[in-house]
Amino acid sequence: MRASRHGANHPWDGGGVSGAIAITEHDSGLGAAFASGGEMGRLMAAKDWGSTSLGPPETWSTSLRTCVGLCLESRFSMVITWGSELAYLYNDATIPILGRKHPGALGRPFREVWPEIWDFMRPLLDQVMSGGGATWSQDQRLLMLRHGYLEETYFTFSFGPVRDAERGGQVVGALTTAQETTRQMIDTRRLGCLRDLAAIASHRGDQRSVCARAAAVAGRWPDDLPYCLILLRDQRRPRSPPRLMGWSGLADERAAADLFAALAPGGPVPEATRVLTAGHVQVVDRLASRCRVVPADASPPSSAALAVPFANGRDGQPIGLLLAGVSDRLALDGPYRDFVALVAGQISTAVVSARGYEAARAREARARRRALRDGLTGLPNRVSFLDRLGLALARAEAGGWQDRVGLLFVDLDGFKAVNDSAGHQAGDWVLRDVAARLRRAVRPGDTVARLAGDEFAVLCAGITSLEAVVGIADRIVETTAVCSPGGGPQVTSSVGVAVSGPGLTDPREILHAADIAMYAAKRQGRHRRVLFDESLRTQATRRQKYRPGPFARPGAAPAQPGPVGAA
Repeated sequence: MRASRHGANHPWDGGGVSGAIAITEHDSGLGAAFASGGEMGRLMAAKDWGSTSLGPPETWSTSLRTCVGLCLESRFSMVITWGSELAYLYNDATIPILGRKHPGALGRPFREVWPEIWDFMRPLLDQVMSGGGATWSQDQRLLMLRHGYLEETYFTFSFGPVRDAERGGQVVGALTTAQETTRQMIDTRRLGCLRDLAAIASHRGDQRSVCARAAAVAGRWPDDLPYCLILLRDQRRPRSPPRLMGWSGLADERAAADLFAALAPGGPVPEATRVLTAGHVQVVDRLASRCRVVPADASPPSSAALAVPFANGRDGQPIGLLLAGVSDRLALDGPYRDFVALVAGQISTAVVSARGYEAARAREARARRRALRDGLTGLPNRVSFLDRLGLALARAEAGGWQDRVGLLFVDLDGFKAVNDSAGHQAGDWVLRDVAARLRRAVRPGDTVARLAGDEFAVLCAGITSLEAVVGIADRIVETTAVCSPGGGPQVTSSVGVAVSGPGLTDPREILHAADIAMYAAKRQGRHRRVLFDESLRTQATRRQKYRPGPFARPGAAPAQPGPVGAA
C-alpha cells in the first residue's frame, strides 16, 4: 500500500491534528523529555515540526509523545518511524549509525533517509504497520551511504508495532531497536582468513606452490581482499626485479601480468615496489585510474591498494611484498591496515618455511648425488650403475627381449705408471679426461659410470644388433687413448663387451661377463675390445685369483679361486 504524504484517514496515520488529542504547548509533556534527551532533545525542541507530516508537537498523540519520551531518554539506539510517511525520529545513541545523515534525517520519511536500503526495509515495515507483528534481523548485511561512500555494515535489529489505545489498538508506528555488529562481523571474517592462511605454513611445498595456495585463500575473502598480487625477490639475484608468484581476484593471468607490469620502476605505479627498499607499508591511491585493473567479477575495481613488505631476508631487505586491493565499501582505518599487514605476515611466514623446505630438499639432493655419484669425475658410481642396469634388464625382459642390453667394461691400460711417475694429481686429471671422452663416445641416453679406481662401465639399453654395441666399444678404444700431463705415459683402454641373452639376464651376471671379456682384451695385447662368449669363461679363474672382481668392496682381499663363472 503506497503511503500518501497527508492522508488524514490513512490507517497508518498517527500524527497530525486529526489523529491526535489537541493539547497546548505547555501541556504537551515533552518539555522534560526534550530537556533530558541530550542533543536530539535539543534538536527536537528547536525543530519547526509544522513542515513535517507529524505537525507541531502540541498536536501529537499520547502514543507518539510517550514513544518520543522513551526514545530520547534511552541510552540504547532507538528509532521511531511514525505515520503513513514513516517519519524518522531517533535518539543520541543512533547518531553514530546515521553518520553524515544526521541531523538532516530528523522528521523525514524513512525512504528519504535510507533510500539505499529501502527495498530491503520496506517489506519489514509493511509487515509491522499492517498488523503482521514484529520483525527480527540478526547480523543483517546492509550497504549504507552514511560516510560519503556505500559502506558494508551489519546490524541486528527489530521493528516492533506501536499501537494507539485511543484508536482501538491500531498500529500507528514502529519502534526500532538496533545494534550495529559491523566490527564484530568483519573481525570474525578476517580471523577466518588469517586462520586459513596460517594453515598454509603447515603444508610442505616450494615457494611457488605456497604463494599459489596463499593467493587461493585470499581469493575466498573478496570483501576484504578484492584482489592481490604476491611478489618475491630472487634469493640468488637480490638486485633483480621481483617475480610474480601468485594472484587472486583478477580476471585472468593476462590481467595479473598487466597489473604486475604497472608496478615496474618505469611503470605508472612505481611506488608499490619501493616498499622492497623502504621496508614500510605504502598506500597506493587511484590505482584503478592509473593502470589497467580487471577484476574477476563485473564490479568496478577498488580505487586503492596497500603494498606491504614481507619479512626481511638475510640481506636485511624484504623477501617480497603483497599488493592488496582494499574494498571501497570499507574504511581504510587502523584495523583494516593491521589486517592486511597480518595477511602479509602469514604469507611471509609460509614463504620462509617454503624456502627452508627447498633448502632441505637441495641438501638431500646433494647428499643423494654424493651417494650415487663419483666425487672425482661426477659420473654415476657402482651403486647407481647397478640400479640402472637392473632397471634396463627388467624393461628388456618385460618387452620380451626384443631389445637387448649391452654392457661395456672399460679398464685403463698403463694407468699405474701415470700415478707412479707423475703423481696422483696427474692420475686424477687422466681419470677426469677419460670420463669426458667416454661421455662423448657413447649415444645420448647411455650411462657412463666409474666403478672403482681405473674401471669404468657403459650401459647401452635398446640394443637391436651386436654391431651397434661393438661400434660404441670401438669408438671408446679409439678415443680414450690419453697422454698424461707433461708428456708422461700414455693411457689406453681395454674394453669387454657383453650383451644380454640366455644366461645373462641378471645385473651381476652380465657385468661379470663383461669383466671376463675385458680381461681377455688385456691378455690379447690391450688397447682393444673383446666381445664375450662362453669360451672365455674358462679363462676367468686366473683373473679371479690375482684381481678383485667387479663387486669387491674397496680394500677387500682379492677373490679366491672358485667355480668358473661365479660372480
